[in-house]
Amino acid sequence: MNEEDPQGQPPLLVLGKIRAILECFAPEGPELTLPEIRQATGLPSSTCQRLVQNLVREGFLDRTGDAYRVGLALVRMAAPGLYGFDPVRRIQPFLDELRDSTGETACLYVRDGLYRSVVGLAETRHAVKRVVALGMVAPLHEGSAGRVFLAHDEDAWRDVLKQGPGPVTGHTIPDAEQFAEQRAAVRRRGHAVSFEGGDIGSVSVSAPVFGVHGRLVAVLGIVAPVQRLTSTDVPRTAALVVAAAGVASRAIGCPPALLPGLPAGAEREEAEAAQSRVEKDVSTARDSRQPSEQICAMGDAPSGATWGRVSHALFRAGRLHRVHAGTLLRRVGLYPGQEILLMLLWDEDHRAQADLIRALALDASTVTKMLQRLEQAGFITRSPSPTDRRASIVSLTDAGQALRDQVADLWHELEQDATTLLSEEETTAVTGMLNQIEEGLQQRLSGDRDTDGPPARTADSSGRRHASS
Repeated sequence: MNEEDPQGQPPLLVLGKIRAILECFAPEGPELTLPEIRQATGLPSSTCQRLVQNLVREGFLDRTGDAYRVGLALVRMAAPGLYGFDPVRRIQPFLDELRDSTGETACLYVRDGLYRSVVGLAETRHAVKRVVALGMVAPLHEGSAGRVFLAHDEDAWRDVLKQGPGPVTGHTIPDAEQFAEQRAAVRRRGHAVSFEGGDIGSVSVSAPVFGVHGRLVAVLGIVAPVQRLTSTDVPRTAALVVAAAGVASRAIGCPPALLPGLPAGAEREEAEAAQSRVEKDVSTARDSRQPSEQICAMGDAPSGATWGRVSHALFRAGRLHRVHAGTLLRRVGLYPGQEILLMLLWDEDHRAQADLIRALALDASTVTKMLQRLEQAGFITRSPSPTDRRASIVSLTDAGQALRDQVADLWHELEQDATTLLSEEETTAVTGMLNQIEEGLQQRLSGDRDTDGPPARTADSSGRRHASS
């Protein structure tokens, strides 16, 4: 079959060549000549010239003299892909796969100043594990994740040098000179390993995740007890972590040409094989899951869940909804629940703290902590009531008022994500059903129903519940 004849090629081969041409362009080299494109892609001269001409004709490339660059038409088409794009959600399947392939807890970290936070998590199924939670914060100079940030993020490196690292455990790198040596080693290997560098009894392995422009956007890794992950296990584990980070980078738009090289020697072979397995396993899982299986993607339902299917569905949906809400709200410096309190103040500012406690239907200590955090963040102020010195008045600051439109946009996005599989009629029906569930529970809690309650129910061997006679 003639390679030069597009009519005789399978479409996927043509698309692969077009993709190779488009991926030649980067922020560091936005304009290329035809010989440069041909050299970068390795395509035959006639094929390269014909495809480039067609791309110019369709507006996917623009030409000025002998130079080509990505066309504005393609930029316009690509723009909607960024709206509502959540890299954490996109990377979650690779965390799940890394957890399954290593047997250990997989984490995704982002940097916030001199600290790193856990924004994605797939917990190990082992009973013995290192405790990691979403939102957990640690200094940049501890652990393998911190070392990856310092190796690939120049701003983080400068900030830590100004601050001056301090030891966290006996295994934490204590000074700038050793930091510089470790930094070079991490960049060379493509990953970092830390034995008890941030937490006594733990070992971690981490690798960088790069974004659209080939810059570090996050760090992906695993955490395990030292008893279960020894130094002899590190090469294989590191290869799996590097592979998952590479696949995650490509999933959020990093061009393959901008990804750093894989480790050398045997680790490289393991990493290449692992990358292929991760991509295949995640793709197969996505294609083969039925809708009911996708709902249970965070873990299989226990057999006892059949005793209360609605309750278990509410529990699972509520958990996922809160996790996703937390991811969205982090963009504006809030945590789930804080935005509800702010909504009450946006409706009526300068409210008594006791009124907010009643409106939120939470215990006083929980609301007090919430107010303290919002006050520390500069979103509210608290002052004594002019009529009752025992009461506090909660007021919005200018920064708190400014959050209103941003939170409205985030809640609109959360609503769209939560109802993405529902029609308008189904959304209305589900809302009504949830209101009925809430009303029924309120009646039960307030004692409006008979105190004896409904007939006792027992379960047969199949898990079905039956009223006792």
